[in-house]
Amino acid sequence: MSPESSNHVQMTVWCTLIPPEEIDKLVKYEEELRTVNETYEDWLVSMRSKSLIGSNIGMLLDRIRILMINIGVACALNRELAEEIQSILSSNLRKRALDIVSELPEDPPDKMAVKETLSIFFEELRFTRDIFPEEEIEKVALEIVKPFGGGKGKRGMFGKILGSPKVSSKTVDIQSTTRDAVLVSSNILKRIYMRLLSPDPWGDY
Repeated sequence: MSPESSNHVQMTVWCTLIPPEEIDKLVKYEEELRTVNETYEDWLVSMRSKSLIGSNIGMLLDRIRILMINIGVACALNRELAEEIQSILSSNLRKRALDIVSELPEDPPDKMAVKETLSIFFEELRFTRDIFPEEEIEKVALEIVKPFGGGKGKRGMFGKILGSPKVSSKTVDIQSTTRDAVLVSSNILKRIYMRLLSPDPWGDY
């Protein structure tokens, strides 16, 4: 492709919602991307009128899922494209969430339990699905923390240290891990959601 053609593609095939490094996968869908961009702008108008105060993880996931649904409607005549865009968005949102989780502290043990719980939760999260996130987080926590102590969790590094003299049901338990993980996950989702509302959702800042 000539430089002129390449520049033409970069100028005409654009959608703020799609991460720049992913746009080349969709260059043949110029008209559809315009429609997706309009859908995104409509979603922005709708969401910017909603307050973040009191918004929990379930509410934030619902708002993102509405965007995914609207993309499906916008690409109703091309289901393959709709699923491709939804997959791109989910993958990048998931990566952003996991990057934030990776920065969480691992000490003391209760912090490690929360970090591992959220790492698994976000790895498995599908932004297109309607879920009860508190229940999903509790399920993961149950696999990380052996209830009532006295054994290893099923998953993660935390299971390797559970039951040691420094870690017991007095310092780490399923209820506190779930509660703290839900709270932290809400803060993570708020950061991701606010970036989606920004003029440059995928910029490095």
